[in-house]
Amino acid sequence: MNPPDHNDYFIYPETKLRDRFKLAHDWIPDGSRRILDGGCAFGYGTRHFLKGEAKVWGVDPNAGFIAIAQKRYPDISFMVCGLEQTPFEPDFFDVIILNDVLEHVLDEHKTLNEMCRILCPNGSFIITTPHRGLFSFMDTTNYVYHLRNKAPWLYHFLYLSKYGKAPPSQIKFGYEQPHRHYSISDLKHHLDASDFKEQYSIETMFRSSLFIGVFTENLFELLSVFFGIRAATKLVKPLQWFTDLDFTIPYGPLAYNIGIRIRKLERQT
Repeated sequence: MNPPDHNDYFIYPETKLRDRFKLAHDWIPDGSRRILDGGCAFGYGTRHFLKGEAKVWGVDPNAGFIAIAQKRYPDISFMVCGLEQTPFEPDFFDVIILNDVLEHVLDEHKTLNEMCRILCPNGSFIITTPHRGLFSFMDTTNYVYHLRNKAPWLYHFLYLSKYGKAPPSQIKFGYEQPHRHYSISDLKHHLDASDFKEQYSIETMFRSSLFIGVFTENLFELLSVFFGIRAATKLVKPLQWFTDLDFTIPYGPLAYNIGIRIRKLERQT
């Protein structure tokens, strides 16, 4: 499936079927026909959602990511598109997946309204996000946000140390604001404030991972500044088994990650 001459897998790495991708994959109902991966980036997770006879779409506002995804995975339909407004017909998808995406969108309610519009009745909506857990303060994405806005000189120095070049002038889509974390009550609040109100039921929920995953992310960022990304990747690789194990453990309110699957109810006549 991957073009043999594509040589940027180090810069844009694929991932095995693990953590949130495995959770979403396992939650896709058998017999699903049309699946949307919203905020798909360069398709490294989308490829895992090709199940059975299902046709899969991926959308992302980053044109560069979509170009990579189209080159790597020609059997998936990718397009440049935000989530607040899409070109799909109403009731089009059986399954919609937002894997750690809702926390990045510019407008949560417009996004949820649009997902409600294009999800068919009895369709599944799978959402994973960072959770308001015990160690949410260790979110590395928020380190970057605060450094970029409060200490740009230090951000510039650290970026140069890590990547060997100056940071881009344009901020990547979805990173213009802090990385939001949600509790189950937060997610319910947003769903109830959208067109999903009184038109959904939560079928399953999983709050997982406590410390090892976010500790590994922090360690990687630290090592990459001093030794570069390649060396940091190799140095933290032995921790992956522990990170994957930690993701399978339900920590409840203390967890760092949360995932829910809801079903869109039939419209009442």
